[in-house]
Amino acid sequence: MKKKLGLSGVVACVLLSGLFVAANAQTQNSAGQLATSTTSEANSVLKPSHSVTNKDLAISAARSARHTTLFRAMRVSGLTEQASSKGPYTVFAPTNEAFDKLPAGTLDELMKPAAKAKLQKLLAYHVVKGKYTADQLQDGQKLKTVTGGTLTVGKQGETLSITDGAGNTATIDQGDAEATNGLVYSIDSVLMPGTK
Repeated sequence: MKKKLGLSGVVACVLLSGLFVAANAQTQNSAGQLATSTTSEANSVLKPSHSVTNKDLAISAARSARHTTLFRAMRVSGLTEQASSKGPYTVFAPTNEAFDKLPAGTLDELMKPAAKAKLQKLLAYHVVKGKYTADQLQDGQKLKTVTGGTLTVGKQGETLSITDGAGNTATIDQGDAEATNGLVYSIDSVLMPGTK
């Protein structure tokens, strides 16, 4: 059973990376539209809007300037090949800035060969089986990750957030980018499973 969880974790991580790239590519394509937002909109969370990348999660992830840390983590964990597998999956992809918020030294430790299984599990915790568009996500909704963890959706108006098992909340700052095998939402914090 442990081996099966490891494989699904790998698949999830790869998918997460690809979705992140897809979301970033869509963010860059819509930069002109975002620049015209009002100041109040610029200070609030961006409304997740649906976009299509026409690429799988792995290719999408590799192209995202906002998710280079995630893609590097996927490569180190050995999950990049899994990102092109069938889905569908919904991925909550941390941006580079999200990884920067981790305590000093945490990311470096996770990138070491000895921490590969831990990194795979962490990345897979950001992946949910199924395709959840922004309009399908509801306040208080519980989503089961591919690792068996639980994420809770927060929705206040157009603002979407995800609360992890440790009680930390990540805000969705770009989302609903569709890859050929799933959807990706960019989030501003790395999600952490709760301790048991």
